[in-house]
Amino acid sequence: MRVLITGGGGLLGGELIRQAPADVEVHATRRSSPVHGATSHPVDLSDAAAVQALFAAVRPDLVIHTAYSAREGERDIWRATESVVGACQETGAALVHMSTDALLDGESGPYAEDAEPDPVHEYGRWKARAELHVRASMPNAAVVRTSLIVRADPPDVGSASVLDALRRGEPLRLFTDELRCPTAVEDLAAQLWEVARLPADRRAGVWHLVAPEAVSRYALGVLLATRHGLNPAGITPVASASSPVPRPRDLRLLTTRADRELRTRARPISAALFPPR
Repeated sequence: MRVLITGGGGLLGGELIRQAPADVEVHATRRSSPVHGATSHPVDLSDAAAVQALFAAVRPDLVIHTAYSAREGERDIWRATESVVGACQETGAALVHMSTDALLDGESGPYAEDAEPDPVHEYGRWKARAELHVRASMPNAAVVRTSLIVRADPPDVGSASVLDALRRGEPLRLFTDELRCPTAVEDLAAQLWEVARLPADRRAGVWHLVAPEAVSRYALGVLLATRHGLNPAGITPVASASSPVPRPRDLRLLTTRADRELRTRARPISAALFPPR
């Protein structure tokens, strides 16, 4: 089985490479971050012709599309996904597409896997457009909605920004009323490999792959600070209404398919950050 991972230099892409089964030949795309542990291919995923040429050369059986950037949604979410979908259709590759809880409105949680996108901010709108395109163009694709992806050590970029602010004594305000289901990257990657290896008919459709513990941004910040020996008193709890842009408040996801079909169980984030000794 030959698998192409987009965004192989990212947090999730790198962990997928690390956990790749022995019988899988892994290739990965990169734009700026280096890729370790797999054959890497430099490509701008928003360039449809370049992506087509890469797929024609690699001929993947399956693609796990993890690459994205919240900064330039049109290029790095929409056009990149459009290119990947087109190349999958051209070469016959199966697709596991990474989506997000942030394309939901946050007013009706917890959300089942049949919940339709209803985004309230720009990032959510680009991710919703990409997800709906995948579902319409490739009905046999797996669409995986997840939440905040956390790595304890070394900390992921989001966690590191919280920890660095605390170390520098900078003002740090985190929301108390925005619920997410943060997931350890190790657990998410293990579940994704299970999904990838399912028969096509069992793999298709929307999956929610998140941990079972819903916490606020503030609570997660306190957990991270404690995990790394820092004083969480430096975090100021605030309401999401203080944000200058609308934010979805309750993004809890129900994991019905994973609970029924996968062996790997994602740990509560508190257990992932403080594993039993």
